[in-house]
Amino acid sequence: MHVVYREVSVEDAHRILDYCRRNTIKEGGLFEVYSTPGQDVHMVIVNSCPEDEPLEKFRPLGAFYLNYLNPGTISIEEDDPHFDGAHERKYHVAAIRQVIDLLYKYAHPGFKLSYNDLPAIPRPDKS
Repeated sequence: MHVVYREVSVEDAHRILDYCRRNTIKEGGLFEVYSTPGQDVHMVIVNSCPEDEPLEKFRPLGAFYLNYLNPGTISIEEDDPHFDGAHERKYHVAAIRQVIDLLYKYAHPGFKLSYNDLPAIPRPDKS
């Protein structure tokens, strides 16, 4: 189930989308963008990999969605507390939230978001 993580202006949603499209993994960035044909609905996959590794080493960290619920919304999939991998999932969701916050604040021409530059997120206790 999707939940709204952040509501932004439609212009900010397009600015973030444009940034992600310009910074796909093929272009040396972290993102893969999938758009619904004929609609302004987009899924952005955020990949994790040190910059000096080959493309084969990229692994999906998670995804967020632009305009999926409403225009100008950034949504993520809600944590399921009964999911077997819940502890690891919470880490990935926290990382996606961090990426969204950075994109909202800094996704302008000339900004380069690097996986290596992301602040460390403490892993949840597995007990």
